[in-house]
Amino acid sequence: MSPSSSSAIRILLIHDTQNEAEPIANALRNAGQAVRSHFIASLDELAKVIDEQTWDIMLVRLNTSTVDATEAVETVQREGKDIPMIGLIDQYDEDIISSALDMGIADVIVESSEQHLVQAVRREVASLRSRRELRTQRIALKETEKRCQLLLESSVDAIAYVHEGMHIYANPIYMDMFGYDDIEELQCTPIMDLVSGEEVSHLKDALKGFKEGKSGELTTKGQTTDGETFGIHMDFSSASYEGEPCTQIIIRKNDVNEAVLQEKIREISSQDLVTGLHNKLYFNEQLDKAYQRVINDSTRMLVLHLGLTNFNEVKSAVGVAGSDVILKDLAEQLQIHQPDNSILARYADDMFALLLPSSDLEAAKKVINHTIQSVQEHLFDVDGTTVPVKLACGIAHIDEACKNGNEALVQADQAFSQALQSGERLAYFDKSDIANLADNSLLAKVDHALMHDGLRVQFQPIMSLRGDSQEHYDILVRLIDKDGSDILADDFIPAIENSELSGKLDRWVVQQCIEALAEHRRRGHNTQLLIHLTAASIQDPTFLPWVNSLLKAEKLPGDSICFQITEQIAHSHLKAAKAFSKGLSLLKCQLSINQFGVGDNGLALTRHLDINYARIDGSFVEQLVKDGQASDELTALLKAIHQNDINSIVPKIEHAEVLASLWELGVNYIQGYYLQAPLDDMDYNFEADEEEAV
Repeated sequence: MSPSSSSAIRILLIHDTQNEAEPIANALRNAGQAVRSHFIASLDELAKVIDEQTWDIMLVRLNTSTVDATEAVETVQREGKDIPMIGLIDQYDEDIISSALDMGIADVIVESSEQHLVQAVRREVASLRSRRELRTQRIALKETEKRCQLLLESSVDAIAYVHEGMHIYANPIYMDMFGYDDIEELQCTPIMDLVSGEEVSHLKDALKGFKEGKSGELTTKGQTTDGETFGIHMDFSSASYEGEPCTQIIIRKNDVNEAVLQEKIREISSQDLVTGLHNKLYFNEQLDKAYQRVINDSTRMLVLHLGLTNFNEVKSAVGVAGSDVILKDLAEQLQIHQPDNSILARYADDMFALLLPSSDLEAAKKVINHTIQSVQEHLFDVDGTTVPVKLACGIAHIDEACKNGNEALVQADQAFSQALQSGERLAYFDKSDIANLADNSLLAKVDHALMHDGLRVQFQPIMSLRGDSQEHYDILVRLIDKDGSDILADDFIPAIENSELSGKLDRWVVQQCIEALAEHRRRGHNTQLLIHLTAASIQDPTFLPWVNSLLKAEKLPGDSICFQITEQIAHSHLKAAKAFSKGLSLLKCQLSINQFGVGDNGLALTRHLDINYARIDGSFVEQLVKDGQASDELTALLKAIHQNDINSIVPKIEHAEVLASLWELGVNYIQGYYLQAPLDDMDYNFEADEEEAV
């Protein structure tokens, strides 16, 4: 829909003179569009007007001497304003147009083509209004979802959401009714396990009948984790949870007097126990509210990531208990210098987050520099041991260009990483800097690729050194670039792992693999695929039920799929990884831990996860090639892996010389370019090369 003629478009004009710019506004008025235009005479004026008012579009003559077009575009981007820009030229020039589009200009039009210009302005303004509406609706949706969640949590009825027979959510009353304390444990429990044995067939029939449009009710007997049975009445209805279609189940005890209101209060502390500051949960809530104010008031705020750059040294010097003392002392120092009306929280082990209501970057830098200097001069003491504490800071604006508040925090984290790399005290995430736009570009590429088949998977064989007759392939995903070349996963996954695209990418890869595997196994191959996942999928309660539905549809056994997560992800999200591992066991799928051995306590994961494979970190192979023999560390690591009945996989095999050493170490599987480069299809001849590999 084009903008209504009764709704005036607010236009910024950059041209040689105001008189020469006026015909452009007149062309829009003559087309029936109300216009309010403002002529820009300098960059300072541009920065001032976009900060004070809201604008719908900027029309800029690309070769004008009044204001440099490149600097004008960078000013808009730097200020974080969502203002579409259209470039004006005298005649068609492909090189100029290409450069302008790369710079961030939405379109380039020959100035004399008035009808083209009118249509382009209407299109861009309509798109802008849709984006504004989308931002508003996202906030409204989030608030609605919060209210719905509160209603579920406070309901006196036992309510759960089930997908493919597995729980994806249950409220506290439901969990109490069946004796569960941990939602992760319940998510690994099929709905059939919650009724007494003789009633399972009745529940199956009721669910099947509900899907076929029959009655959505069942009176049966529930069963707690202790084996106690009790009469219940179940009501089924279609629903969706976090975007996934599912079945809502409301359960009432037959012997419960519904007139009696059972109120359950769940209080979640907003305070970090070590430092006394706000915790991550509270800060995230305030970050959401801050983003809502930014969108509603068309303003900007600042979010900061303050991190200890020598936290590992601190822990080594004073131990874990001593490091808690240091953190508490540091929190007190940060509070001394905390600006008024700001929110300070301990966000992670060595990370503090600060939310500032102001958008004044220079003032924030001044405060942070003073704070860091004061911290460096402060004596941090634990039982007579003085420990130096070093801080660095990353700063980012929360503005209209952000999809949500968390995106700004991620940008502050990226700025913190830039400060570490450069050895500086602080760094700012400048949206006009091409180095920072690189991730956004990759995000856009992945998003487009998911919608337009711009991705592909490859299959790299994994060879058994112990006579395993099953075929194994490691799955590698490639992003197809504009020139047709491949962008490797290591180059684009880091850019999307903190966005919602990571979960979408995982599902795309899994679906492609399961469909290809089903066809391959129908031709008589006993094949297993090892598929990499990001942290988003192991934290998604709907992921495994969705996988289960795919496996059933393709009639694939669960053990034909092995999901791979890195050791770092497993440690960082251990609770979710533990629930994920239990869910895999129910599906008979397998689990591989990648980059194994890179941390200090990788073997500790064996106490929490059911691990089938451990893929050794590639650094051990590089050291093996360099030294000509296995290090004591690699030998001990492989011995511990095998003692835990875990199959070892050694990647990056690029030389035949290492095979003898790996055989002697008892390695189960090897993978690398020496054996076979990644293939477009599963057509590797395992039988032909088995003896050669051994």
